[in-house]
Amino acid sequence: KRGREMSYTIGSLFTGYGGLDIGVAEALNEESKVLWCSDVAPGPRKVLPVREPDAPNLGDITQINWCEIEPVDVLVGGSPCQDLSLAGRRAGMHPGTRSGLWESMLGAINILRPHLIVWENVYGALSASAFSLLESSEGHLGVHGGGPAIRALGRVLGDLASYGYDAWWTIVRASDVGAPHRRARLFLAASDSNREPWYQRWQPMPSKTSRGRKLTESSGRSGKELRLLPTPTSSQMDGRKSPGFSGSGSFYDIVHGGRPGIIPYIRGIVRWEKAFREAPYLTDDNGRLSTSFVEWMMGLPEEWVTAPELGLSRREQLQILGNGVVPQQATYAIRILAEIAEAVKEGE
Repeated sequence: KRGREMSYTIGSLFTGYGGLDIGVAEALNEESKVLWCSDVAPGPRKVLPVREPDAPNLGDITQINWCEIEPVDVLVGGSPCQDLSLAGRRAGMHPGTRSGLWESMLGAINILRPHLIVWENVYGALSASAFSLLESSEGHLGVHGGGPAIRALGRVLGDLASYGYDAWWTIVRASDVGAPHRRARLFLAASDSNREPWYQRWQPMPSKTSRGRKLTESSGRSGKELRLLPTPTSSQMDGRKSPGFSGSGSFYDIVHGGRPGIIPYIRGIVRWEKAFREAPYLTDDNGRLSTSFVEWMMGLPEEWVTAPELGLSRREQLQILGNGVVPQQATYAIRILAEIAEAVKEGE
């Protein structure tokens, strides 16, 4: 089934360096246009005017009057994950937390009524607690045993359903598309149940990454399991504080730990080189983890965030990369969600 040859408009929230936008556009139609974006962090405020010069940054999402903003076909966003992440505080999706900014995105959905919504977040959204009006007091839905049953993903699904949106979600790892690190992420697609199904209006285009097939961690001629690099995070990429969340050692140990160093990860690196582009050096001129190498791990074009003219400090580069989305991972997820949505519809 061929999709319609058409462009569409994208509104981007919590934009970062725009990785989710790139992935969604690649999945649906490369001629799409980001109409506006929103981010308040220093790094994105430097990157976005260069990478999306025609898309104004609306700034603080909590201060936007959505009645004054031009509607878009597709609304994408990965609301802050610090309070949901398994490596974070696990404060959950509650009022006053950064992850609670989902409510601001919901406000945009209510006014703009986009045809398609794409929400991305960490794996911990499946287990982190969340506030919901359904369980605002004891005895309501979700209260059983010693704690709430409503989790962050459940809150999002419930909110979307109350606004008339059908939703589908999946977990995809960056390593599923060949990247040399796991980075499991939740991807959700939702569309207005009273309008034409999104997967018919915009049939996802075949992925160029890894010929559109899922790559497993045992891919390769030898059949041996690949050793994956640590997943880039927004902090501690040069430190010892948070190794192990990816099942591997820390970047500090790989760069400074002596033998065997990078050697166990070579097969995974070569696999990503074949699927994507040649890897830059692991370390910079000062012997530190190269931000260009991390940029490559995240599936970005060369100097997407590391170009000198952007003016990002090393710290800002690592932070924006650690908070970002692997575009190829998002593309693959959208293709999966389209298949799920169509299969569910045909089974009704």
